[in-house]
Amino acid sequence: MKRITIAQATEFTSPNPLTLICTNKPDGSTNLAPVSFVSYLAFEPPMIGFAMGKTAYTGDCIRQTGQAVITVPGKDTAEHVIPCGASTGRNIDKVKTLNIHLEKLPDCAIKIPAGSKLAFVVKLNQTVEVGDHYLYICDIEDIYGNENTEALFAWNGYAKVAPAQEK
Repeated sequence: MKRITIAQATEFTSPNPLTLICTNKPDGSTNLAPVSFVSYLAFEPPMIGFAMGKTAYTGDCIRQTGQAVITVPGKDTAEHVIPCGASTGRNIDKVKTLNIHLEKLPDCAIKIPAGSKLAFVVKLNQTVEVGDHYLYICDIEDIYGNENTEALFAWNGYAKVAPAQEK
């Protein structure tokens, strides 16, 4: 074995789970950010966590509102995921710019990309500083799933997104 970087380690473990963190911006529009640093944390009560860089606009949004929807995007959104991560929602409306179709979940003010595989409606429980990231520990309030949609995963250290069957 030889020493490698953490970025190289992500390539060794591909495919990696992929999510889009959906939050509401102050104007009520939806912001989307791709994140692979996501993990189930507990069954009782149901909890999930994700980590984002400290300067991430999505982090600002969830800290301000205390709410988000963590989605597992479906294969029909593959062309939008990488461009969502290439810009910040602080400066542009990614949904309009990328022509992403959204859908509404019952009893949730945050819209999500149409055709998502999973959607976790979450409430922020705690924010923890971890190196150059914040870890967002969230209580899961609701979970929605679509068994007819194929989930996307991050491949080759997040260089591309595709269903897990590809390779």
